[in-house]
Amino acid sequence: MIPGRWTASRAAALAAFAVAWLAAGLGVYLALGAHRSPLATKANKPEEVQAPAGPLQRLPGTLYLVQDGTLYRLQRGTFTPLLNASGNATWTMPAVSPSGQDLVVVRREYAYSDLYLVDAAGNVQQQLTHDASSTVERNHWALYPRLSADGSTLWFDYDPKDVYNSYNVVMAVWSMPLGANKTSQMRKWTIPNDYTGGDVQPVPLASGGVIYTKYALDTTANKILGQLWLSERAGSEGTPLTPASDDCSQPALSPDGQRLAMICTGGTQLVTIQVATFDGSALGPRQVLASGQVAAQPTWAPDGLSLVYLAAQGISGHFQLWQQPLPPRPSPSAAAATPIPTRTAAEASPSPTSTPTPLPAPVQLTTNLDFDATSTIAWHV
Repeated sequence: MIPGRWTASRAAALAAFAVAWLAAGLGVYLALGAHRSPLATKANKPEEVQAPAGPLQRLPGTLYLVQDGTLYRLQRGTFTPLLNASGNATWTMPAVSPSGQDLVVVRREYAYSDLYLVDAAGNVQQQLTHDASSTVERNHWALYPRLSADGSTLWFDYDPKDVYNSYNVVMAVWSMPLGANKTSQMRKWTIPNDYTGGDVQPVPLASGGVIYTKYALDTTANKILGQLWLSERAGSEGTPLTPASDDCSQPALSPDGQRLAMICTGGTQLVTIQVATFDGSALGPRQVLASGQVAAQPTWAPDGLSLVYLAAQGISGHFQLWQQPLPPRPSPSAAAATPIPTRTAAEASPSPTSTPTPLPAPVQLTTNLDFDATSTIAWHV
């Protein structure tokens, strides 16, 4: 069979087909690109953003936040990087001293973490823990540092090792004098539940006790849920402050020590930010401040008149900084007129009540950033 010969008309038809095919492909690509999800949009670095005049610039004092493992200082609407992530090493969970001149920050490596004392400019002053080991199974984790009201005692989470079950990493709340460099000076406060993650997020009290989150397995729901507990002395069993079914965590005590903010999920994927009065041993009725968000890390303003927190925004899910204004606390005489019902020590605080007066709407302070929602926020006047 003799193959057909190429003719000008056949070549022109083939060229027209190729052009049409390329045009169709390009059209489909452009059409899909026009509907592309912004999920792939990378967040800006905080230092690259110039905040317009507004609520972010009006925040009083200094805040410390973390994005992509880098610690930032926020003052008058300007973000300044203090400690940069490098390789596997990231910085997280800042805690500010009462004087505001120092911070305790977690430096997290691939398989362990340590606590560091740094000044307000980000200069490392001292490594406070030494948790790396030549044997991976003997590495330790130190997380969620907090300082006592006088700045002399460091509280944190630490995982004591079970030599027979090295894979059971369970955190407990510990304390030690700030600046101590011997593990013999560490004091274990809580008794965690095995295979749950343990006891985390300590909040030291002026009385010498500590509030923290205890995780436990709810056999009914077959879930690990969080519950706020109070321990008044080291090694004691402690007292629950919230029902286990409410799945509350991330406690934050107001500057006057009389209100406690928290995150509660009720075992769902969405959270509520709640606040309750605290009399030193029990919580009063809880009030819902914000709901329907994926939120984390409520942190009190130094004057106690607002909270900031992180919440996912938009389809990208990037965590932005938000502020929730709060009404002033009632005067002692007004508070005495509506006493909180007494409860036994074993009873947890009641479920949240409806807001008695409408609260101002929360204010979104940042856009197109992406703060680390697992890192605490520190705020000092």
